[in-house]
Amino acid sequence: MRRAMTLRAQLLVLQVVIVLTLVCTTGVVASMLQERQLRGAYLDRMTGVAQSVARLPAIRDAFDGPDPAATIQPIAEVIRSASDVTYVVVTDEHGIRYSHPDPDKIGRRVSTDPSVPLSGHVWTGTQTGTLGRSWRVKVPIYGDTAGDAGPGPVIGTASVGILESELRADLREDRFWLLVTLGAATVVGVLCAAWVTRLVRRRIYLLEPEDIATLLETRGLTEALRSQSHEFANTLHVISGLLELGRTEDAIAFIERSGHGGLLTAATVAPGVRSPELAALLLVKTITAREHGVTLDVEERSALGAPADPEDSSLHTDALVVLGNLIDNAVDATGPEGRVQVLVDADGSRLLLRVDDDGPGIPAPLHQQVFKAGFSTKAPDTREHSRGIGLALVGRVVDRRGGEVAISTSSLGGARVTAELPVPAPVTGSPEPAASREATR
Repeated sequence: MRRAMTLRAQLLVLQVVIVLTLVCTTGVVASMLQERQLRGAYLDRMTGVAQSVARLPAIRDAFDGPDPAATIQPIAEVIRSASDVTYVVVTDEHGIRYSHPDPDKIGRRVSTDPSVPLSGHVWTGTQTGTLGRSWRVKVPIYGDTAGDAGPGPVIGTASVGILESELRADLREDRFWLLVTLGAATVVGVLCAAWVTRLVRRRIYLLEPEDIATLLETRGLTEALRSQSHEFANTLHVISGLLELGRTEDAIAFIERSGHGGLLTAATVAPGVRSPELAALLLVKTITAREHGVTLDVEERSALGAPADPEDSSLHTDALVVLGNLIDNAVDATGPEGRVQVLVDADGSRLLLRVDDDGPGIPAPLHQQVFKAGFSTKAPDTREHSRGIGLALVGRVVDRRGGEVAISTSSLGGARVTAELPVPAPVTGSPEPAASREATR
């Protein structure tokens, strides 16, 4: 069988994925903002150049001369070179060019529609002209008027643009340094992820999740054995004391009583529960409850067979989580000299787990709140960090199984928590129809 990925690899992969996701997202957003800023900067530059050309007295006066292009072309080329744009084109009111980077295009009508600037409005956008596809601005050129009558009639247009290919080249140059920065950030992030992974592994003593789970199964068996050892030591002390006092008959009677009620076994705790896991759980919980001064009784009618298939084993595993947390919660609620009663019952359709206690109970308004993670009816204690986890875990397991869990008042006077888990239907092969069998003979 293929070995599962180690915890170190999982942590490293998870952190690397997070780093790459953040870096890629940041790169995409930064690239979009960078392109927007670059276009905005070029737009401001082109708008300023176009408006300056449209307002230049030498340009406007040249429209009245015999050869406007002779005056306008040199001025437009100087402005184009100084402003680092692709072209500065000046036209008359009919769209005939007076300037162009290619002198052969002067005297010809522009290849794009000049109607917007000729109508007195500024136009901004991308168009394909004689030089290629460009990002451009077109503004109207107004004639002179006498006095303060405002702008005169539109006598032409001034168009300033830069090729999209030049924009992309500038953007690629800027993106190169952006990619270098993001690449460096990725390398640093991966190195930090590897360092964090190593640190976490050292903090948990290089253990894998399976090792931790095994150790936990072992913080439970050890607790049970310690409790039994403590109880057995007390029993030996009593017997030794009776013998030293010469009360042999009392010692024998005490030993006989201890044989039935002193040392616990799974059979004496829950004889009807044949599931090894649940029987062991009830044994451990009974011993640990006794150590806390709580009496834990399993109802005599409790019955559960051993798991018959993998689906049944999965159900019993979830039942361990539910029953263990319910018992722990009940024992914690009752306190010393309290009493907890457990019922485990199963039929063909559902597994019933019920725990009663004689504690203070749970108020009706909190019956749904107690299944939320972090919620606890007890006062907060900075020394304890596991409040509000047990019943939340119970609720999640029951929901995942499609079961039900309810809280009511126990006959003992405290709380009764009842959980029902659906029993999965056994997987059986469907018999072959008789007609089909006959046909294959």
